[in-house]
Parts: sequence; C-alpha cells; structure tokens
Amino acid sequence: MPFVLVSAPAGFGKTTLVSQWLEQEKPVHAWLTLDHRDNAPALFWNAVASALARVNPRFAIRESTLLSALEPGAAVDPITMLVNRLADYSRTWQAPSRLILVLDDFHLLDQPALLEQVRRFIDFAPGFLRIVCISRLDPPIRTAQLLARQQMVRLGPEVLRFDLALTRKFVQARRADLSEEQMLQLHQRTGGWPAALQLSALSENPLSHVPGPGQRALSDYLLEEVFAGLEPGLQGFLQDMSLLPLFSHEVADEARNGSDAADWIAAMRERNLLFQSYGEGHYWYRLHDLLIDWLQAQDREPERESSIRIRAAEAFRQRGLIVEALELFLAEGCYDQAEALVPLLLQAEDLSGYRSLPSRFPDSVRMCSPALLLLQALFAFMDGQYGAVLEHLAAADRLLQSTDPSPDTEALQFVSMLLGWPSARFAGHRAEAEQSLTQIQARLASAPAGLQHWGLYTLGTEAFMEARLGPARTLLTDALAGALDSGDNPCALRCLVMLVPVLVQGGRIGDARRCYEQTRLKLAHGPRSKEQVCLLAYLEGLLALEHHDLEYATKRLGEAGLIADQHLTPLDQLYLAFERFRLGMVLRDSELWQQELTRIEQLHQVMGQLRWHHNIPRPEVLEALARWTEGNGFPLILWAQSDPEPVVGNRFCTLNETLLKLIGQLLAASPVARELAALRTEAEEAGLLQLVCRLDLVSLMVQAFGDQDPEGAVKKLDALLALWVPRGLVRPFVDADPRLDSLLARISHEGIKESG
Repeated sequence: MPFVLVSAPAGFGKTTLVSQWLEQEKPVHAWLTLDHRDNAPALFWNAVASALARVNPRFAIRESTLLSALEPGAAVDPITMLVNRLADYSRTWQAPSRLILVLDDFHLLDQPALLEQVRRFIDFAPGFLRIVCISRLDPPIRTAQLLARQQMVRLGPEVLRFDLALTRKFVQARRADLSEEQMLQLHQRTGGWPAALQLSALSENPLSHVPGPGQRALSDYLLEEVFAGLEPGLQGFLQDMSLLPLFSHEVADEARNGSDAADWIAAMRERNLLFQSYGEGHYWYRLHDLLIDWLQAQDREPERESSIRIRAAEAFRQRGLIVEALELFLAEGCYDQAEALVPLLLQAEDLSGYRSLPSRFPDSVRMCSPALLLLQALFAFMDGQYGAVLEHLAAADRLLQSTDPSPDTEALQFVSMLLGWPSARFAGHRAEAEQSLTQIQARLASAPAGLQHWGLYTLGTEAFMEARLGPARTLLTDALAGALDSGDNPCALRCLVMLVPVLVQGGRIGDARRCYEQTRLKLAHGPRSKEQVCLLAYLEGLLALEHHDLEYATKRLGEAGLIADQHLTPLDQLYLAFERFRLGMVLRDSELWQQELTRIEQLHQVMGQLRWHHNIPRPEVLEALARWTEGNGFPLILWAQSDPEPVVGNRFCTLNETLLKLIGQLLAASPVARELAALRTEAEEAGLLQLVCRLDLVSLMVQAFGDQDPEGAVKKLDALLALWVPRGLVRPFVDADPRLDSLLARISHEGIKESG
C-alpha cells in the first residue's frame, strides 16, 4: 500500500510503534517530525525534501526554486518536482526496493491547500515509496477514497489497543496487588488504552467508575483523579513545569524563585508520574505530552506563567542551553532577548534541527538582524548552496556596517568573513574570496578568542588549495592546538579533517597517522556526534588506503558512507565519495568506482555549481583515470588532447590534473620529458612530495620503456624505494603503471615488502 495512516488519540503509542517497526525491519527511511511551523506549503515541502535528501542528495530542493514553484501559476510544481526525482531515483541501481517516508504529528497540518498537495503527492508517488502518517486525527485528505481503491492501510485505536494479555503484563509491572478479576475489569473499563492503563496504575482506586464515553473523558477523569490525590505543593510544581520544555531542579528553583524542586522531583519519581528523564543521573526531566496538555487546559495565572517562562529562559541561557532559552523568549514575545542569543547559537555543534528558527521572528526583527541573516547563511552553507550564502552575507554586512562597533558586532563580522571565503571560493567568485581572506588576515589578531582558531583553519585551508603545503601545515597545526586547548571540538575536528590530507600529500604519512591518533584520543573525552563518528571513519579509511590496508579501508569508508547522507554536508560527502572512488579503482571494482563517480556528479549538482572548484580532479578526469587503471587508456588520451578547461579552481587540483594530462600525452606517444621536469620542480617547491613521487615513477617508466633503458630504470627504482617507502609513501608504487611489476621483480629491496 502506498499510504499508511496510524491514527489515534494521544497515549496510544503511535510513534513508538512505527519507530520500533523501523528498528526491527531496518528499511531505508526518512523521518520528519512536524510542528506548527510546518503548516505552510513552502516550509512543509522544504522539510520533506530535506528529510529525503538524507537518503539521497538528489532530493534536495534549492530554496529559491521551491519558493518560485509555490507561486500562483508557477511553471514548476513542487509535487511534480519531488515525484520526478523520486521516479528517477527508483530507476538507479542504488535505490532500495522500498523507501519509507514517515510524517509524524501530521494532525498539526490544517491548511486546505497544503493538505490537497499532500493528497496529490500520495496519488502520484512512485510505487517504491511508502508514506506513513502518524496523526491524532484522521486527516481531511479523502481517506475514504484511498481505502476504497485499496491504496491505504489505516491503523486506528482499535488496532493499537492492548489486548488482555498485554494489559496484564503492562499493569503487573507497575502494581502487583490486582487480582485476575480486577485486571479483567480494568482492561474492560480502559478499553486497552495504554495511557489510561498507566494512569489507572497511578490511581489509588484503579477500578473506580469512569464517567462519560470517549478517550478524552477517560484521560481527563483519570488525570483529574490522580492530580487531586497529590499534595498541593506537588500540584503547583507540575503546573509550573508544564510551561518548560525540560527542567532540572536548579532551573526549576530559579524559574519558581524557590528551593524545593529536588524534593518535588523525588516525589514525582516515587509516584511514577508521567514524566521522562534525560541524561545520566536523571538530571533533566520533561513531563509527558498528555499531562502537559491537561495541565495547560486548567485555569492559569497569566502573569505567573509569563514570569516563570522568562526566569527559566534566563536560567537556560546561563547554562548554555540556547535553544531552550530561545523557545521560551519567543513564546513570551521577547524578540530582542531571543535575537541576542542567536550569535551564541551560531557556535552550536549541530544546528540541523533549528532551520525554521528565523521564520519565528517577525519580519521587522528578522530582516534587521545580522545574526539571523548569518544563521540563514550558515544553513545555506551546510546545504552547499553557496550563492544563497553570499546573498545572506551581503544583507548581514550592510546591517553590520551601520551598527555601532561592539564585541558582538566584531564577532558577527568575523563570522561573516569565515563563511564568505569558502562560499565565494566554491561559487567561483575568486575576487570575493580573496577579499574575505584579506579581511580575515587583517582581523585575525583582534578576533574573539573563540574564533581565532577558525580563522587559522580558514587560512590553512586556502593555503592547501593553493598548493602551499608548508604554510598550510603550520596554520592548521596551530588552529588544531588552539581548538583543543579551548575545548572547541567542532573546530578541532575540522582542522584534523584538513590537516591529515595535507600531511599525506606532503609525504608525511607517519605524521598524519600520529596526528590523527593523538587528536582522536583528545576528542574522545567529550560526547561524539554522528558527524564526528563519520568524519573519523573517513580519515581512518583514507589512512588505511595510503598504507594499502584495503580490508580496513573498505570497512571504515563503508561505515562512513552508511551515515554520511544524514550527518555530513554535501561538501564533506563529496570528499568521502572521492576516497571511495579511489578505493574502487585500487580494488578494480568498477561497480564501486562508477557508483561513487555518479555520486560525485550528483553532489556537485546539489550544490548548484556550474564550474568545478574542489580539491579533487573533475569527474570527467576521474572517469578517464579509472578507465586507464582498467587497461583502457583511450579516454585519458582523448581528454589530454581535447580538454577545453585546462585551468580549474585551485592550484592543488591544477597540478594533479597536469600530471594526468601528461600521462595521457605519454600514452599517445607524445614527448613530455621537459613538461615532467617542470612539473616536478613546481611540485617540489609546493611541498607536494606525494606528487613528486608519482612524477618520479612516471619518469622511471619513460626511461624503462620509452628510452629502452630497463637496467637504468631498475637502479632508479631501487633508489626511489629507498627514498620514499620509509616515509610511508606506498600508495604511488601500488597505483603506478602495471608494467612496474616487471621492474620490481628484478630487484631485491626491503621496501618491496612494505609496499605490499
């Protein structure tokens, strides 16, 4: 069935049921939890596309495209756009046999136009897609017709109710004083409703008469009975805590101007009230939605509510819980206080869940807030939409220029520069990139301490892309040390991800391994995000590939690939795909390298770029190289003779592509000795010792087979092994022309064993 509706009131375990099914069956799926902010076509379809993009980046929709598609009479329809992309994806080899899209809390959507779009999406979705809606109400999307056409399965309360066996097991785990007859009566009176059974187990008299029909009357009655049996102080505490997204006893005391929260929390735990705990030691708590809804429906004191929220927001802010503070300030309409927190949010480790935050501010605040514009720029950068980043930055910079200087203003200006350089770089705007770089260099010494190592990281990355490996190594090493000293794990991880390839390309394989191990141990002291796990697996795979440990490289790069879609930016995914492409070439696995080459091209399209501005060769060059490793040199020859774009976006990539072009010319029997020597000199000056090693091997092959001097080539190979293998440079020898094997067979050297 293309559509599954899980519809029942609160407390029936709908979300738990679907999540446990997904955990057991492990289908490919995208999960989207909706909230009231998604009740608009633009925001809803952007959220759906973003959820699907975690499965495959082809589903990502650029914001400008989506918004124009939603204009009245637009030529592009968002439903058609998504359906077409799903259909195209279903025909690719990487598509699963079934893709599940889960839309949780669907009852929060009530816009007729949006619901009609959802209905159209269900009607036209390709056969491999299954849409699962979790809702407290049956949505008005003509479900009767879907049922009649056998296009829908509905799981309602009658299916989700506990049977007697489950009721018995559930209640006995909470109280052992009920007889079998009482258990049967309780089951009949609650109708097997899980939340009612939980409340009944809390009640002093679980078999008391339940007035009125319907689940709402039952929950109201049971909650009222349970609540009435609590001492007044605990009642007041629960009412106050229903205003907060979560609480600890310290936050609760500050919000209520009291000192008894720890005692009330202990009383809640003793009574097994409907609340959840977070973290070790049950330090943070949250009331159950059912209890929150009931408490918030009771008579309240508006002034007391407002003061509790504002004091709690301040308590959250002081503890660095920026999102919770923002939520409460926004609920009270304290937009100035909320906007003042956005600069701190920009430094959060994971911002993916806060994409709708800017839309919750009034236009009068959002359009005049540099911090909110920078937040939108950051989200666009995470999506690889570099043109949109530059637009947001331009608007933020105009506001910052008209703002009185202050530490906050200076910090925001520096953040804008940090985002501006890579965005301009990858969008192909070299002049803007150089301007941002000049500004970073000029402001680095006076930049806020927490941003200085990010500035060093940016300068080091630029040096790497321009093939200045000495400065790149120094800058990135300093940035890494500063980030680790200050506890800035996100920056430390970024520095490591850049520094390891710099050391590898500089022929310092041992240093790269030691740097990785030392940094990994220091990062292990804090909690690991999925992004960190993925990037560390990527680096381990890269290093294993350099050491020719193909089994471990396959394992770690494969593990990174499994979660990359959900937790890495498109740019990170691009470089991971390149390493997996290399692995496919080394393994002679044409299916793997073709898969990753396709992925590289798709990611480039997702990022919306026309020209190639990355630190790896262009896709057409990669394909020619892969064909050559398979014994077909014609594509490399053809590219070398007809390349219409000899200069790419950075010097590092240009130098490496030049080597491949010279190999293509060699295969075509063209003389390239002078060009090889010139390129070697340039590579040596740049510190690209891995490239120097590869050039030495190409020159050796020319000597052996072009100049017909095999004896001289054997002596040169013996010297090259002695020079490069002790440094850890194994990969160039493994990747060299297969004819090198005949020369290796003629010499005896300890380095041969190390080279695999």
